[in-house]
Amino acid sequence: MSNQELAKARTMLQVTGADYALLSAGDNVTYVSHFEVPVEFGALATLSFISPLALIGVRDSAAVLLTPAFYEAAAQQAAAGFESLSYEPVNWFTPVDGRQNFLNLLRDSLKQAGLGQGSPTLTIEEKTLPAAALLLIMREFPNVSIQTTAGDALSAARLIKTDRELQKLRFAAEVNKAGHTELLRQTREAGKNEFAMWSAVTQAMERTAGHPLMVFGELVTGTRCKMVNYPGGPKDVLTRPGDLALMDMSPRVDGYWSDTTNTMVIGGVEPTAKQKRYGVAAREAFHAAADSLRPGRLAKEAYFAAESTFEKHGLRIGHYAGHQIGASVNEAPRLVPYDETPIQAGMVFSIEPGAYEGPDGEVGARMEKSVIVHESGPEIICDFEWGF
Repeated sequence: MSNQELAKARTMLQVTGADYALLSAGDNVTYVSHFEVPVEFGALATLSFISPLALIGVRDSAAVLLTPAFYEAAAQQAAAGFESLSYEPVNWFTPVDGRQNFLNLLRDSLKQAGLGQGSPTLTIEEKTLPAAALLLIMREFPNVSIQTTAGDALSAARLIKTDRELQKLRFAAEVNKAGHTELLRQTREAGKNEFAMWSAVTQAMERTAGHPLMVFGELVTGTRCKMVNYPGGPKDVLTRPGDLALMDMSPRVDGYWSDTTNTMVIGGVEPTAKQKRYGVAAREAFHAAADSLRPGRLAKEAYFAAESTFEKHGLRIGHYAGHQIGASVNEAPRLVPYDETPIQAGMVFSIEPGAYEGPDGEVGARMEKSVIVHESGPEIICDFEWGF
């Protein structure tokens, strides 16, 4: 099976001058291997000594995925172009040393890849590589020079999405759309509990995805929409006619994310003049920012397009205007006033301009959908019905 993402990663890693790369961030391991690294919690988070790692030969075909044993079957099935190896972190019947099992596997894998010979350079991710792994490399491979350039190289590789990634992002967007469509249905009548609404939304997404999802975001109603409250809800409150509802929803689907937001009025009630001002401004700011995301322009131009739209409505933009999205929910470049990254076809952005009345006010609105950048302009995905 071909693996375009691994090939792109190798190309960018070659620029660093490294001979090998050891990737430890879950999103980067997912990107290069096609194995959806779990977001660990509960028992697995405590039983794993170290989460999955990917060892890559930059100038040869070496590619090894190292996982705890309870991920072995899934990793072997999904990993494309990788040898999948595992360590036993725990055994319910016989005492085992999970830490030492991992270190032995890492040592053997590094030797088999060739790091014990000559004077190779290994690049790592300084933000996520555990100390135990780094200390083993320094102690047992003193011939190896260590760089910390892997993170930047992978960010460069992930800048332009492959066809496979675009397919996954489109499906994640459709899953998210099912959730926002359900929210619009839930808000037609007042008197519903936020917990019940959130549950209905996540169920709609999981039915579309066909399996359980890792989801995060917020659902806030009433005057809690007046400012960014993350994590602001859901809470054990009932909705009221004429209140605002704002939902920011981010499901992870098969290793790729969707991130969208909508704001609406509850109960079929006509919005107040103030609610409409904020809601319409946020919607128009989204479209202004989206229209500016064209090849050859700069990321910051989308921010300024959103900002100027809010100013036409007499409002102030409340935060950045968006970000790229892929194997992680928030990727560079970001739509901020100082980001001069050139926009290129194949980038995928979640655009999320918002304005909020603040602590002493009562309303606010944020509107967010994702767009794929094409030579001809942006294509909106997850195109649900706006609340305004």
